[in-house]
Amino acid sequence: MKKVILVFSVILNVAISAYANGSNEPFKVQVSGKGQPMLFIPGATCSGEEWQSTVAHYNKKFECHVFTLAGYAGVPPMTEGPYLSKFKLALMDYIKTRKLKNVILVGHSIGGFLALNIAAEMKDGLSRVVVIDAMPFYAAAINPAAQRGFKESQAIKLLAQYNEMSDAKLKAYQLNVAKSLCADSTKWEAIATWGAQSDRKTMAYTFTEMMSDDIQDKIASINVPVLVLAAFKESPQYIGFTRSYVSGVFQKQYAKCKTCTIQVSNDARHFIMFNEPLWMLNQMDNFITKL
Repeated sequence: MKKVILVFSVILNVAISAYANGSNEPFKVQVSGKGQPMLFIPGATCSGEEWQSTVAHYNKKFECHVFTLAGYAGVPPMTEGPYLSKFKLALMDYIKTRKLKNVILVGHSIGGFLALNIAAEMKDGLSRVVVIDAMPFYAAAINPAAQRGFKESQAIKLLAQYNEMSDAKLKAYQLNVAKSLCADSTKWEAIATWGAQSDRKTMAYTFTEMMSDDIQDKIASINVPVLVLAAFKESPQYIGFTRSYVSGVFQKQYAKCKTCTIQVSNDARHFIMFNEPLWMLNQMDNFITKL
C-alpha cells in the first residue's frame, strides 16, 4: 500500500504558433505532418519532447500538434493562475480558432487530466481521446475520504518547500522523481532536467489545483470514445500493488464515463511512452483505426 501512495503522490512532481513565447501565453506548440489533427499534451513539468517517438510514429499520416505548457521545461510561466483552467480554455480556443476537425486529443498525466476536462466540455471538434496514466480525481486514489476544493494555503506551502531547495537540490529531487516514475534509466536525465527548468510556482499551483479537483461526475458528459492507458509494473516487495488493484482503482474513477475503455500496461511505470512504447502504440493504433 505504501507503494500505491508513493506512485500516485509523485505523479505530478515530476515553434509554430502565436502562442509560442511570452509570459502571458499558456503554451508553446510545434506542428509536423499533414492529415487529421492529433494534439499531444505532456505531463507535469515535462516538455513536449516526451512525445518525440510517438509523434515520429504518427506524423506520416496525421498532423501532430505538440504542446509544452507555460512554466514547464523552461517555457516562460504565465503571470497568474488559475493555471489548469487557463490551460484548458487556451487549448479549446486553439482547436476552435484553427477550425480543427475530428481532433484526436492525447494527454499524459496532467495532460490527460486536461484532455478529460476538454472532452467533457467540447461537444464538437473531437473524435477520440487518449488518456495516459491520469485520473479524474487523483487525491481519492491516495485517500478515499479526500475532499475537493482548491486551498491556496496548500499551494503556498508546497511552493515554500520548492523555494527552500537550491537549483542543485531541485534537480536531485526531480531525478529521484524520474527514477520512481520511469523504468528506463536513459530517460531519467531528460525528465529531471525538464523538472529543474520548470517554474516553481507553476509546479506548486498546478499540482495543488489538480489534486483538489474532482471531475468524476463531469466526465459523464463525454460523448466521444476515450482510451485510458493505466501504468502498472510489478513490484514483488509490494504485494498489494497488483495489476488487478490498479485496474480496480481506474475502473472506480472512470465509472461514470460510459465512453471510456481502460487498458492496464504489462510492465510500465508512469511514463508509458518510454517504458512500453510498442504496447502503447499498438493500443492507440487499434483505438484510432476504429474511427
